[in-house]
Amino acid sequence: MKHKFLNSSVLLICLFFLLQSAGCGAAGFEKVETISIGSGAFSMSEPTGATNDDLRAFYYRPANWTADRPIVVVMHGFKRNAQDYRDDWIQYADQYNLLVVCPEFSESKYPGVRYYNTGNVSDTDDETGNLQPKENWIFPVIDRIFDQAKIRSGAAGENFALYSHSAGSQMVHRYVLLNKETKAKKIIAANSGWYTMPDSQVAFPYGVKGLPLNVADLKAAFAKPVTILLGEADTKSNANLRHTPLADAQGANRFERGNEFFALAQKKAAQMGVPFHWQLITVPGVGHNEAEMGAVAAKLIAEDQ
Repeated sequence: MKHKFLNSSVLLICLFFLLQSAGCGAAGFEKVETISIGSGAFSMSEPTGATNDDLRAFYYRPANWTADRPIVVVMHGFKRNAQDYRDDWIQYADQYNLLVVCPEFSESKYPGVRYYNTGNVSDTDDETGNLQPKENWIFPVIDRIFDQAKIRSGAAGENFALYSHSAGSQMVHRYVLLNKETKAKKIIAANSGWYTMPDSQVAFPYGVKGLPLNVADLKAAFAKPVTILLGEADTKSNANLRHTPLADAQGANRFERGNEFFALAQKKAAQMGVPFHWQLITVPGVGHNEAEMGAVAAKLIAEDQ
């Protein structure tokens, strides 16, 4: 009887830890939302942002996707329309067999330019702000989204790509500069409106003056697998394009500003004598259009496989 009791206890303990590892809580056996075939959404706990609310992510998993195929995190623009971005990417996901995850950076959790575009690095979205503690910057959320997608889909390895457009591209290029580590094997920043230039003479968010950024950090940034993707027809100005003296110093429009950002980064890397792994790709005939830029980005990601 004693041996039977011990065996039963061992089985119960093993069952408890199995449930824990599968995401089941001890109370109520709450199950983690998995990423199944087709379209869906999941919520994840996320400490960054102005609130403690969960972060929601929309996904699409093709029927033929396997655990060794890429996970692509797609970052939306200023409209915060993650579901629309997911829907735009369904055709590319099916065409190239990609698992697409589009996190929603809601206005309530990530209000304004400060919390999304510029990553809560400062308490304002202009050069007058005060630097925030590094632990309050939002950039680590990107790798945590990938980790959640990997767990929930059963993905194997670290086959992770990151695509961003417009306001999302603003957050992502700052992630490249200011978040030393990345799990992404390919990072595509498309059609950003304006940039944090690697210029130590200009204050954040237009430059890196005053930031805790050293030579090793810049070396790590320039070594990342970055593609600056620009629509050659993205030359129009509208109410959503920032016009301040420091923004206009980067160029008259998104296409000019993207070229200037890439050129300055390339020049800085050469001055430092460090490897520069970025590339610049321009897309003829395409303006500020996420779906058309997304088609090019999806092809670039697929070509790397």
